[in-house]
Amino acid sequence: MASIRRHPNALTHWQVRYRDTSGRQRTKNFSKRSDAEKFAATTEADKVRGDWSDPRLAKTTFGEWCTRWEAARLGRRASTRARDMSVLQNHILPVFAERQLGGIQPADLRQFVSDLTSAGYAAASVRKAYQLLAGALDSAVDDGLIPRSPARNIALPKIEHVEVRFLSADQISVVANAIDPQFRALVLTAGYTGLRAGELSALKLDRLQLLRRSLTVAETLSDVQGRLTFGPPKSNASRRTVSLPAALCDELGRHLRQFPTDSLVFQAPDGGPLRWTNFRRRHWQPAVAAALGFPVRFHDLRHSHAALLIAAGEHPKVIQQRLGHASIRTTLDTYGHLFDGLDEAAADRLDEVFRASHVDRLWTESIPQVVSLPHTP
Repeated sequence: MASIRRHPNALTHWQVRYRDTSGRQRTKNFSKRSDAEKFAATTEADKVRGDWSDPRLAKTTFGEWCTRWEAARLGRRASTRARDMSVLQNHILPVFAERQLGGIQPADLRQFVSDLTSAGYAAASVRKAYQLLAGALDSAVDDGLIPRSPARNIALPKIEHVEVRFLSADQISVVANAIDPQFRALVLTAGYTGLRAGELSALKLDRLQLLRRSLTVAETLSDVQGRLTFGPPKSNASRRTVSLPAALCDELGRHLRQFPTDSLVFQAPDGGPLRWTNFRRRHWQPAVAAALGFPVRFHDLRHSHAALLIAAGEHPKVIQQRLGHASIRTTLDTYGHLFDGLDEAAADRLDEVFRASHVDRLWTESIPQVVSLPHTP
């Protein structure tokens, strides 16, 4: 238990003596006995709750802690690491690098969010910056540097709905016909498998099984600051096998005969992996402008694939698996509005079943009973 006594060398001060959670004796001085009593009571209560932390550790600057925290974060793709480092260097560290961890308060985080929003950053960018900052502070709590994270009850800007374009099967074909012949199969594969751009550009020849009408997503290709890097898929659910329509297999067969390869199925015009920045500017955008006359992102082919499946009456679980979503909730949150109207179609089909069964019942009831005739010897 903490004890209070007059300071031996300054009789006008009071000294609290207590033992920390490791058993080490510590002291803290106060000019008022009431402050000493309050500190002693709070310290003992924090120890009981498991909230006590070494006050000296709280003096660690956020910049010093962030360097250690970022280096210890494993299991991220190269593109994710580069994105996080950019957010830290451009938004978080300029504000908090010199601040002591123990001195950062919820009001500071609210001001941080407000400043980014006022500067015109998108809600998604503000949220990402806050999530990184909160993650570093939460980890500081886990490591015992501070007793409690200030990242709590912070209001964040709402993410506005981003317009998604859904292409019909005819529109997908129009774009595929308008783009350079080398990328025709790429467009059709995106529209009829729903693979992400990085998954398509990392697709190797041995992962494509045309006789089995399937392909396997085992890698993804990312462009990080001009450096192409192969890595694992976005999540465990993204590592999947996708069945292919027979017509798409025919297209892929023609593509491989016309543009033979011993490694990647889809390559840059001069060989090697696709750089998506160049592809979008030089091939995708001109083809879309000529074919449709309005802007469409390449990623919208993935959304269009989901829309085609929904229109065909496929179960959401099938759509989730084909798209590689980790949760069916992601599928329903993203495409749930496209299921509107399918309920009415289901009711119409049930109506047909009901009426058919009703007719069968009436027909059965209308058949007269069979009368047995006497047996004649």
